Amino acid sequence: MRDEFRIFYTLDGEHALPDTRDANRNGVPDKVEDVATQLVVGRRIFSEVMGLTHPMRQARNARTASIDVFLLKMEKGNGRSYDEATNYRLGIDGPQGHCALRIDLLNSHSNQNVSPAHELFHQYQYGYTMFKARWLLEGTARWAEYALRAGVGAERSLPATLPALQAQVFAESYAASAMWNRLASLLDPEGGLELPPDLARITYVDGSPVVRDNQLRGAAFMKALFEALGPLDRQVSARNGWAAFDWKEEDQRSPAHDAEIFREVLQVVRALARRSGAATAAEMQAFLALQATLP
Repeated sequence: MRDEFRIFYTLDGEHALPDTRDANRNGVPDKVEDVATQLVVGRRIFSEVMGLTHPMRQARNARTASIDVFLLKMEKGNGRSYDEATNYRLGIDGPQGHCALRIDLLNSHSNQNVSPAHELFHQYQYGYTMFKARWLLEGTARWAEYALRAGVGAERSLPATLPALQAQVFAESYAASAMWNRLASLLDPEGGLELPPDLARITYVDGSPVVRDNQLRGAAFMKALFEALGPLDRQVSARNGWAAFDWKEEDQRSPAHDAEIFREVLQVVRALARRSGAATAAEMQAFLALQATLP
């Protein structure tokens, strides 16, 4: 266990860890140690530097005692983050079990792959909002990877028409990060995270830095966005007679929410663009004008 993270792995059976090297001879495979280190660094950046509320401190997760991370042989993808807290009563937890948030990670990806931080950011998202549109969740989680990765993410011009918005954003998942990265660039052109010196110095087992640089743009924008989405989904809950934290999966993912979520995006962008001066750019004005054409 490292801080709030419990890392589960096995050396036997179907889910056996393929790489068991232990370069520092501390009895823990480097793979496991590097995952734990990345998760701690990710949490420190998301909570301490960006100011996001830790998932376990959100009302939805008030009874959780840890974030449990399972290294598994997975048939598809590098990871999965579960949106509901679970008491799955592992044998080590006694008869009452243990309520936890859960992340699964592929046990064979390279030790410094940023999937742990990506999946951790999903936990932050789930703590703020019930909406699970992939263009929102995967797009912004891909943006968040650059808290650890070098440089900044790829971007493209903002959509200026409803067909472009549908094709470039609503119909996408990870690729929607191009819009989020562009907004981050326009709203926060200087970028840069103020990392505590000790955080910037943390390394993986092989001595390579966990944080490649401090160039992440748009941190304040993302914080404002998710703080705005929480109240919005409470409004949707009340309007539909749904329990605040008990939506059906299809309702969480429904494209019926796309326009309403996007209106909230536009409101947050408009407020920040006025402060930063980005509102005068023709590209930004065309983007904000989408408000009048949304269904």
